[in-house]
Amino acid sequence: MSLSGLAQINLELCSVCNKRNFCAFCGHQNETINSGLSYGYMDFALLEAIRRQLDPGVSIQFHRDGDPTAFPRLAGALALFDGFLTNLVTHGETLADCAAAIVGRCTTVTVSVFRGDPDGAIQEEAVRRFLAIKGDSPPQVVVKIGGDYPQHPYRDLPVRIIHRLIHQPNGNRKYAHQEPTIPEVGVCLDALHHPSVDWRGNVYLCNRLDPLGTTKIGDARAHTLDEIWNGEPRRAWIEAHKAGRRDLAAPLCQTCTFWGVPSGYQPVQKIAELMMPA
Repeated sequence: MSLSGLAQINLELCSVCNKRNFCAFCGHQNETINSGLSYGYMDFALLEAIRRQLDPGVSIQFHRDGDPTAFPRLAGALALFDGFLTNLVTHGETLADCAAAIVGRCTTVTVSVFRGDPDGAIQEEAVRRFLAIKGDSPPQVVVKIGGDYPQHPYRDLPVRIIHRLIHQPNGNRKYAHQEPTIPEVGVCLDALHHPSVDWRGNVYLCNRLDPLGTTKIGDARAHTLDEIWNGEPRRAWIEAHKAGRRDLAAPLCQTCTFWGVPSGYQPVQKIAELMMPA
């Protein structure tokens, strides 16, 4: 047995989010929506044990319910995965304050941005300061625009701009404006390739908001990733996905509209323009 097919794994360094005002469309820090939320930091020995089981061909994303910049041993965590493709997804407000821990230690940093954020000016200043500190050193900075934000202030910066559908507060398994992209293979790519581990060591089929833990496939404190990845819960759910029966997979899969393909947001007018002949 092996970790065959594993392409990316999300590791939650902490479930704490240190954003001043939580994002209105995000239910991860809303205990009414995310009833299973508990606050804590991943034990470093557990992180080391996970690292020993992974090959550098697997990309690492440090994100689940919390923000990785709140992890006290961030520099050590990133150094542990030297040689991997690593990514931090963050609100960006504390990015400059964490520059010493981040610069030169990860591949990309993705800053989530949306129109109407009350902390938008603080976020922008932090991103600009971080870019000035890092200069030409890694990481690459990606600004992820959620939803409609045509006049965002990041156009003049040396960053990559990407656009994403904005998800509804009750979970990043349902989206506003339009349905996410479905891959030609007809099977959720997250279920096939992209599990996540929360700060306690619980391993899940994917990284969707899961208040009841219904996509849990194992515990990294009790079993190896190999045993979990090839275990009965995941194998049975994958067979359901392959048969086109998401209703027979994990309970969360039954109501999820995501297929493991991040989809860019395009206003209807823009879509019409793209379809016009040259």
